[in-house]
Amino acid sequence: MRRLNTLILISMGLVCFYQTPAHGQSYADIARTMSQQEIYGTARFQGIGGARTALGGDISSISGNPAGLGFYNSSEFSISPGYIFINNTSSYLGSSVKNDYSNFYLANAGAVIHKKPSSQRSGGFKGGSFGFGTSRIANFQNQIAYQGSNTREDFIDYAVDEANAQGMDSYDNPDLLPELPFLAFQTTLIDRFFGVDTPGDSTFFFDRNIYDIFNPDQIAFPSDEFPTLQEEMIITKGGHYQSNFSYGANFADRFYIGAAVGVNTLRLDQERVYRETPTDADLTEFTLVDDRLLKGTGINGTLGIILRPVNVFTLGVSYTSPTFYEMRDESYLSMSADFNTGVISDEVIFLPLKYRLRTPGRLNGGAALFLDKFGFISADVEWVDYGSAKLTSNEFDFSDTNQEVDSYGSVLNYRVGGELRFKSLRLRAGYSFQEDPLDSGDGVDRSRESFTAGLGLRLKKFFADASYVRSNYNSSVSPYPEASTALVENTSENAVLTLGFKF
Repeated sequence: MRRLNTLILISMGLVCFYQTPAHGQSYADIARTMSQQEIYGTARFQGIGGARTALGGDISSISGNPAGLGFYNSSEFSISPGYIFINNTSSYLGSSVKNDYSNFYLANAGAVIHKKPSSQRSGGFKGGSFGFGTSRIANFQNQIAYQGSNTREDFIDYAVDEANAQGMDSYDNPDLLPELPFLAFQTTLIDRFFGVDTPGDSTFFFDRNIYDIFNPDQIAFPSDEFPTLQEEMIITKGGHYQSNFSYGANFADRFYIGAAVGVNTLRLDQERVYRETPTDADLTEFTLVDDRLLKGTGINGTLGIILRPVNVFTLGVSYTSPTFYEMRDESYLSMSADFNTGVISDEVIFLPLKYRLRTPGRLNGGAALFLDKFGFISADVEWVDYGSAKLTSNEFDFSDTNQEVDSYGSVLNYRVGGELRFKSLRLRAGYSFQEDPLDSGDGVDRSRESFTAGLGLRLKKFFADASYVRSNYNSSVSPYPEASTALVENTSENAVLTLGFKF
């Protein structure tokens, strides 16, 4: 019955969870996360740091600058499996924890069909190519663990303060409590108390996990003598993929133009398991589990051009429109308290929330210098306005969330790379920097820096490329609102192998 009542209450409009989730990313965070992209595509373009706006002749142009398809003079198919290894170090309350995670995935796959002009009198038109392909543009796979001894306050302190902030209405009807204090009450971590002998007493809820509420000398608040061990494991799965149908045309080997329609699919499946173990209390430990599944499908369009004013130099520009997603969010919270006398547990299952998300457009500019037959150097700059993202829903009001998103800044991302050629062998290296769109004031720099390297083998009908991308970035996480923050230093190592065939 409690579960049904919770569903009914939420369906009637108690939507605080949706505006600021109790134990996970806020919707403003989701808008930012779904707007970010990593270095993606084939091993060739990953090996040069993703600096590809002024380049062509690679299947990655299908989802990058489609004008690059105009460089093809034959048809091609390729597939790019990848392997990612993530190492992170979490710092929380003076303690440090290291954690590793790895998995295989499909980085890129696609085909290009080249079409020559139908007649010799083509007016400078030298043909074009259709491209069909998919790329993983962002990775959600990760595993984070952190722990520390809290000597100042713990989750129960938070639950008591939050419950008391709701006033007497929640004392009479605990179903009106926010989700986390509600679960704390249901599992008897907190209980109701009203000091009738002290008029004006505003204490309605108290920490049940103390020896005697009427004997302060016996209260075991978190302290150096009675610390509370706090620990959490966060396992995230899924990824963000973009599939494109593209066309690029070649005019006199001087002007290339292309367009693409992209379909984006994303899935983020996250489980957070948080535990607290107090010292010298009748509570052995309590566990909070938060399961969340985000799914979305979106569409966008890309237009690009590449100019070759002289044979050894190209300039490229591409613009990808905002992506318009239909999103679905499913969430589940459960809590169990293990007392000396037994285990008490309860849960909250939230109604699925459907909403629309618009992520920012992306403007890319690039240049490439070709060193005769010895290779090339390429550089890109990308502009993204994260504050232009927006969430809307027919069921809920996202105005507060959109105000938070408006505070996000616009960024310039930089990429540079190059390739050296020795007959059929290719050597590659690159660098990428993505700015942090947040000015959160928490001292966490969330910019992303990547170093890349690659090898390639080019034969008449077959080619193989391998790349290595090492990225460093920081993130932060809190176990519950108003708790201390864990700083997470992430290092990801990504290897991709591309095998391709020309026909």
